[in-house]
Formats: sequence, structure tokens, C-alpha cells
Amino acid sequence: MTRNLPIASLLAGLSAVVAVSCRSGRPAQAQMDGAVAPSAQPTAGATPFSDDFSGDKLDTDRWVHTAKNDFAEDIVDVQDGRLRLAASTLGTDDTTVKYHGVRTKEKVIDLSGDPVTIALDLDWNNQPNGCYMSAGVYLCPEQTDDPDDADQYLCCQYIGVPPGQKARFALSRKRGGYDEPLFAEGWPEKKEGRAIGLEHLRLIVDQGSIVVVENDAELCEHHDLGLEFDKAYLYIQQSSHSNYPLRTVFFDNVAVQQGR
Repeated sequence: MTRNLPIASLLAGLSAVVAVSCRSGRPAQAQMDGAVAPSAQPTAGATPFSDDFSGDKLDTDRWVHTAKNDFAEDIVDVQDGRLRLAASTLGTDDTTVKYHGVRTKEKVIDLSGDPVTIALDLDWNNQPNGCYMSAGVYLCPEQTDDPDDADQYLCCQYIGVPPGQKARFALSRKRGGYDEPLFAEGWPEKKEGRAIGLEHLRLIVDQGSIVVVENDAELCEHHDLGLEFDKAYLYIQQSSHSNYPLRTVFFDNVAVQQGR
């Protein structure tokens, strides 16, 4: 048998639900169902994106393969728990630089609030000849086959130094289609470069500044970035000039964390 509750009892129950909702700042239905409404902004210290490449293949729900210009071999896959980028450019067009890698499927970089920390491991892989090769990351608001072609980006990469066993770190920014070097380890005055291997990088970024930490030591900082975007894709890239045999680099333990 259905029993009709007095109107006063119904109103009292409704008032209790509304009171809980107002104190918590969340909708009453979410409280009643035990659900937690999502925050409009990432919580400081949260890790909205990460990948340790532990699967047997690239996670295409997270990453999109990118490539521009002709390759003899264009390899982007997962090998032994790491992201592998490998390029052979033998016999290719002498007039173009080849770019390939991956970008996140979604814009995982949010610079609208707290700084963002991007952590990753980059293995230069003991290159016998790394001349005219680069490997690194771009923060770019555009979807493109080559972030270097975009109108805006922030780029952090290692660039091979002749005769090829060494490299240098380079930080650059592009605004309004104009690329501006911000840090190059003394290049072009210092041309010798340095030996690099498995490098553990942390990039602490907001719209106005960046600090680059390499193997727990600060490598460089810049406090006049003036980035004109607040949301961006993360690109992981390798580039090579023409007529080089297969050269391989590895990336691992990629994480984007809101906060320092």
C-alpha cells in the first residue's frame, strides 16, 4: 500500500538536500547519487596525461602519428617499453628536412592557471653520427603534420653537432610565424656541443616563463616567453636532413602535471 507523506515532511527533506548542495558547491543530484562533479580547472598537482609506453604498441587513443616530407624509413612505434622514433633518409629529396613523431590526440597542456610541469626521458641512443638530426618536444596549439610549420609553438630539443657524436640543447619560441631562439648553449660561438645520453627532463612552463631541468640540475630559464596560447598539444618529434642511414631515438615516462 502506498502511504502519502505529509507536505511538511517532504519540504523538510527537500530543504536538507538543498542545504548539502549549497555547502559543497556541487549539484544536489550528484550528492544523492554519490557522484563527484568534475572540476572546471585541473587541480594543482594533478597529472591529466601520462604514458610509460608499457603496452606492446602505440596507444592510438592518446597519440597521433605525424610525418612530413619523404623518408626511406619512417618508424614510430613502441619497443621494449619505450617510444621509438627512427628515420632513414637515404636517397630522399635533398631540398627538404624530414619531420616525424607523435602528438597527443587532445590538448593536454593547460597554461590558463597554474604552471605546467612536463616530464620525460629522452635517449639520444649513442649516435655515431647525429649531424643534422634533432629530437625533442613542441607545445603547439595547432594540429599539423609538422609543428615547425605552425604559427606558434614552444620547442625544446637536442640538435646534433658535427662531426656527430655530440649535441646541444636548444629552446625556441615561435609567435606570429617568426621563430626566435631563446637558448642554444652558446651556439654559434661555441660549436663543440657535449656528450648526451639518457636525459631526464622537466619543463616547468607558464605563459610567461619556462625553467628547463636536466637530470635534476637547472639547464636554462627564460622569463619573457609571452606565449599567446594557453592550450596546446604535446608533440614528440625527430627530424633529419636527407641521405642519412637509420637513426633511432627513444622517449619514455611522459607526464604532464598541473603545478610545479
